[in-house]
Amino acid sequence: MKRRALLALLGCAGAGMPGAGRAAPADGGSARQRVVVVGGAWAGLSAARELRQMAPELDLLVIDRDPVMRSLPLSNPWLVGRTTERMPRLDRAALAASLGYRFVAADVLRIDRAGRKVHTSQGAFAYDWLLVATGLAYDYSAWFGADQKAADAAQELYPAGYVANELDALKQRLQAFKGGNLVINVPAPPSRCPPAPYERAMLLAWWLKTQRIKGKVTVLDAGGGLPRFTRLFAERYPGLIEFVPYAAIRSVDPFTRRITTDDGDLPFDHAMLLPPMRAGAPLEQAGLLGLDAQGKPGPWAAVDPLRLRSPVDERLFLAGDLLGAVSPLFGHYPKTAHMATRLGQTAARQIAARSRSNGAEPTVTLPDSVCHVWLDADPLEQLRMETTYRLRGDGVIAQAVSQHDNPQPRDEDLHWGLGLYHNAFGAR
Repeated sequence: MKRRALLALLGCAGAGMPGAGRAAPADGGSARQRVVVVGGAWAGLSAARELRQMAPELDLLVIDRDPVMRSLPLSNPWLVGRTTERMPRLDRAALAASLGYRFVAADVLRIDRAGRKVHTSQGAFAYDWLLVATGLAYDYSAWFGADQKAADAAQELYPAGYVANELDALKQRLQAFKGGNLVINVPAPPSRCPPAPYERAMLLAWWLKTQRIKGKVTVLDAGGGLPRFTRLFAERYPGLIEFVPYAAIRSVDPFTRRITTDDGDLPFDHAMLLPPMRAGAPLEQAGLLGLDAQGKPGPWAAVDPLRLRSPVDERLFLAGDLLGAVSPLFGHYPKTAHMATRLGQTAARQIAARSRSNGAEPTVTLPDSVCHVWLDADPLEQLRMETTYRLRGDGVIAQAVSQHDNPQPRDEDLHWGLGLYHNAFGAR
């Protein structure tokens, strides 16, 4: 595929094609087996491309509320003006039309597992096989309980920027920052892209220094931090980064600008507050969440870690950030874009094989993950983190992590991101 053709498709946000978003309703009577993918981001779009390649006989529909995908993996340098927004925005309907499946822009209202229908703001859609890849959501109740007014204020005034629709407001509020205590936090795992908050802290400190803004970045870490970054904070940005380990946020008052931890109250002038995370809707409604020791629904989807099938529904598969723990050794897969694409492809291969009803058990494949993070902005220095997995003899998934320094990089992170767009989504 030529780079010019790829960028033409990726840059056509909002263009669409007549009829590309329409799909047959539940009573449409399709003779082919129907696969519905709920969620059109890294996992869902990767699964759609894989399904179209492996099982072109299937009737495939992708549902997402937003017609345009805006990607996040390289947003931290953009946030502080170190780079432009380097990842293109993707028109989901145009991509679907180019690959021969269908896309509908709609809100998912509920999943009817008994009737095998997905009810949306654009009608109901029947399925024979369902893949749920709705990502993750913020859980502000951990800080605010039932106080929705305070939760809404915190998200509006001090957004974390880990969902796409917060990015522009986050950057505008940062540009208006005149100095003082700028607080960011690292929640307890699992969360999205584990090194991302530390990369952000470093880049914010660099930004304060280069803009000559009098202030500091306070990092409240629910854990002990990543040693590579905590050393970097102390060596390169003394006085600009205050790292506070084992400081989980217990509550926030967004009106008086005060954070409460186990060590007391902390006033702030501005903040980027990342609450605990959980699987996105409509997992709880569909009864797909794992249960805790008391039998109550937990925050993440229960899943067969090898086949990505729901333990409560043999025709329903799950992929991406919403997955619960997959191993007693390390818990969750890292919630990165790269990992989501691999999980989407794995789930697609399972669906393709099972749809053919030949009795053969689909081959089990384990994912991998790559994450590029900045260690410093000037001179530019990056780190590539690779995570691989193997199945032990006792059936338990084991994890291995390696780190590779990349001084004086040449856009390896950008090439990685564009490569995911091409190889995982099938843009052409």
